[in-house]
Amino acid sequence: MSLLKTILNEICLLLETYKGRDKILRTLCYTTKLIGGLHKNEEVAKKFLFFSSHMSSTRATLRLLDDLPMLKYNLEYGLGHEEPDKYLAQLGVVTNLIDQIYYPIEKMSFIAEHKLVSGIDNNKWDTASSVCWVLSIYLTLMKTMRYISVLQKHKKCVQADKSVPIEQIVLMQKYEVLTSVRLLMDLVHAVNTLPPGFLWSSKLQTWHVGLIASLSSILGIYQIYYKRSIK
Repeated sequence: MSLLKTILNEICLLLETYKGRDKILRTLCYTTKLIGGLHKNEEVAKKFLFFSSHMSSTRATLRLLDDLPMLKYNLEYGLGHEEPDKYLAQLGVVTNLIDQIYYPIEKMSFIAEHKLVSGIDNNKWDTASSVCWVLSIYLTLMKTMRYISVLQKHKKCVQADKSVPIEQIVLMQKYEVLTSVRLLMDLVHAVNTLPPGFLWSSKLQTWHVGLIASLSSILGIYQIYYKRSIK
C-alpha cells in the first residue's frame, strides 16, 4: 500500500508542473503511436493513433502560451555571462534566439492548420517550425557535449586536490550524458519531420518514430528523478 501511495504521489508531483505534465503527455502520445504503428488489427491501431494525435494536439495547444516564459528566460539568461566558458554562452544565446523565434512560427502553423485565417500555407510554416526544432536540438546537443567536456576538465582539477569530493561532478556529468542520449534520439525524430530529401527525413515508419520518441520521453522522466540526487 505504501508503494502504491509513493507512486501516486510521484505521478501527482509530475502533473502539478507544466514540464512534468508535458512529459507525461509526450510519453502517452508516443507510446500509443508505437502501439498503433505495430498493432496488426487496423481498427485497434487506428484508435491508438487517434489518441496519439490528440495528445500531440494538446501539447501543441499548451505551447501557444510559452512565448512569455521563454522571453523571461532569455532576458534573464542575457549573453550567458554565468556560463563556465564563452563557447557555452555563445551556443546558449543562439539556441535561445531560435527557440524564441520558434513559438510565433508554430502559432502561424497552428492558425493555418485549423484554418483560422484563410490564405496561409500550412506546409511552409510547418517546415519552418521543423527547421527551428532541428537547429535547437542540434545546438543544445553541442552545448551539452561541451559542458560534459568542461565538467571533465573540472573533475581532473578536483581529483588533484584530494580534500575536495568529486561525487557531485560525477553525478552532473552522468546527467549530461543522459541528456546527450536523449537529444540524439530527439534529433533523429526531428530530422524525420523535415520535407523529403534531407538525410533520413520522411523515411521513418510510424512505429520507428513511436519507439524513438517513447524512449526519449521515458528517459526525460527518469532525468527528473535523477536530478534530485544532484541537488
